Amino acid sequence: MRATTLAAGGLVCAGAAMTIAAFAGGGDSTATTATKPTRDGLAVFIEQGCGSCHTFAPAGSTAPIGPDLEVALVGASRKDVQRAIVAPPRDGPMPDDFATRISPPDLERLVTFLLGAQ
Repeated sequence: MRATTLAAGGLVCAGAAMTIAAFAGGGDSTATTATKPTRDGLAVFIEQGCGSCHTFAPAGSTAPIGPDLEVALVGASRKDVQRAIVAPPRDGPMPDDFATRISPPDLERLVTFLLGAQ
């Protein structure tokens, strides 16, 4: 009898965990874990502090140090944007350590956000 009670309790806990996980996923029944990125480009933009220097309306940032990205990104290629982030010109105020502090997947998400949000 005790084993049956323990098994039933385990099933109740497992069901509760699955319900919590479903609601924590944002409720989008069409998205799956395999196709939904864990973080988007806006989250990377915020985490890396881009908005403290750059104005970029899609991110809701207004800062006077770096260029307005909506202007600076016009006509820029993906490769140009990546290079500007990880290997900025030495004579500018852009930090030169993004190549070591931002992961390649996060860089991809950030560039996708920057180019897609214009």
